[in-house]
Amino acid sequence: MPGIAVIGAQWGDEGKGKITDYLDETADVIVRFQGGNNAGHTIIVGDRVFKLHGLPSGVVRPGKLAVIGNGAVVNADELIEEMEAVAAAGGSVEGLRISDRAHLIMGYHKKLDGAEERYRGKKAVGTTGKGIGPAYQDKAARSGFRAGDLFEGGLLREKIDFSLRYKKDLLEMCGAGECACTPGSLYEKMEGWRERLGRYVCDASVLVNDALDEGRKVLFEGAQGAMLDLDHGTYPYVTSSSTCTGGVCTGAGVAPNRIGEVVGCLKAYTTRVGEGPLVTEIPGEAGAELQRKGGEFGVTTGRGRRCGWLDLVVAEHSSRLCGFTSLAITKIDVLNGYDEIPVCVAYEIDGERVDRFPSSLSRLERAKPVYEVLKGWGGWDDAGAVSSGGWDALPREMRDYVSFIEERMGVPADIVSIGPERDETIDRRGDWWSPRVRA
Repeated sequence: MPGIAVIGAQWGDEGKGKITDYLDETADVIVRFQGGNNAGHTIIVGDRVFKLHGLPSGVVRPGKLAVIGNGAVVNADELIEEMEAVAAAGGSVEGLRISDRAHLIMGYHKKLDGAEERYRGKKAVGTTGKGIGPAYQDKAARSGFRAGDLFEGGLLREKIDFSLRYKKDLLEMCGAGECACTPGSLYEKMEGWRERLGRYVCDASVLVNDALDEGRKVLFEGAQGAMLDLDHGTYPYVTSSSTCTGGVCTGAGVAPNRIGEVVGCLKAYTTRVGEGPLVTEIPGEAGAELQRKGGEFGVTTGRGRRCGWLDLVVAEHSSRLCGFTSLAITKIDVLNGYDEIPVCVAYEIDGERVDRFPSSLSRLERAKPVYEVLKGWGGWDDAGAVSSGGWDALPREMRDYVSFIEERMGVPADIVSIGPERDETIDRRGDWWSPRVRA
């Protein structure tokens, strides 16, 4: 049985955590295939709120396997703290598994992350400062530590001796602050990681492929959005991993034919954290109002997200790259109260209409949105909408808004989320593990 991938269609923060949590109710295995603790997901279960960063969203579901794939990077100290926080909130992490090929974020990675941002000055990328980029740099440079190294005593000591000398020199050169570690203290720290996390470490590719061979239901979870993809996003204002559907294959150790459905998680408006172009950004108080209405503040950093109207040029770009077979429209309830809602359908650059997302930053900085204005649905009260009729209970104008997106993208909106709770989800498809049937 092929798996289902949930991919962000914008710059992250689309509500993937909720959609993943909704779909993994019927899944057996949930796999995070890229990213690290620079991405935050909020899961609300009754009166319990789980704010997850390094842990896959499915970890709060009893009886599920929640896998950190080889394409992710792991901050062991912060992962342990997060595991303890989940347990304190009444959850369990017994289903956690960590790929033995997943790379580890070291303390010096965080120091180097901050140093690089300072060097960039006004051209700073706007990273979270979590050391994600430098960890992926070491992975590409073939000098990183992997979770499986924790079991290789002699090899681990050799790698520590080399890496620590090199990184200390690099930290000094960058003015990034002194690293107080010694080879002995770092080895002792990593021994502690092995003792605390060792029982969760495994060959995740074998585990996931075996599960698929057995007909178990596997859900692949992205950490950011397609527009932050290292190759296809708004480079250099991107993350350091492959966030598109292709990243599932390399980041989870599965073949392309193991992915049967790709759900594009699309916020009903647009947000992004950090720097970089945002063509539909709403200036001034109007943008601040949408930020307040949507609670647009990062789970990981607390930074306010920049807000704009829905950008279908971005959505088309993501869909083409990722092969969306379904859309999950999220946070549409945040648009309650608007009489008119602009939707960007193209750009104007130097007097020319542009229908495809350009790679050039300078062109994007000159781009102006071409809007079509749709009728809003005023002050609709969404209380009880799901239980009282689902899709048909939504205001006609809201349904028209969703239909407009479907028609423009050529992809069905099978999920419409009208609030943060699990039960505030309209599922127009039904059984996601069977051939497509639309309600």
